[in-house]
Amino acid sequence: LMRVQSALIWNISPLMSSAQPPVMYTTSLWSLPFESGAPVRLLQAQERALLRDLRSAIDKRIENKIASARQFAVRVRNHAKMVDCYLTTYYNHKSLFGNKKQISDQIIEHPQNYHIYEGLS
Repeated sequence: LMRVQSALIWNISPLMSSAQPPVMYTTSLWSLPFESGAPVRLLQAQERALLRDLRSAIDKRIENKIASARQFAVRVRNHAKMVDCYLTTYYNHKSLFGNKKQISDQIIEHPQNYHIYEGLS
């Protein structure tokens, strides 16, 4: 069994993107009782490990989705803050007779002159 697993890993290793070898489980997923002479303790331990790792993978996937949603929310918040800083600066610098396009272009091209990034922190 170990030779088969080793040969399999050796042959598919160029296709894997991870340096870690994949986990190989030796288990019987039949609902029938084990035959006499079968390594029952090994098969049961491997089945428990498989179920535990499946549960862990599901839990990690949920945690990753939560972390991804949180990261997206932070980016949206930061974008909203930046838009607010740009708009506040624009409204503070525009005048009734001034060129609004020129003011907006200057703010966009030279945000450091208007302290845009200082308002984000």
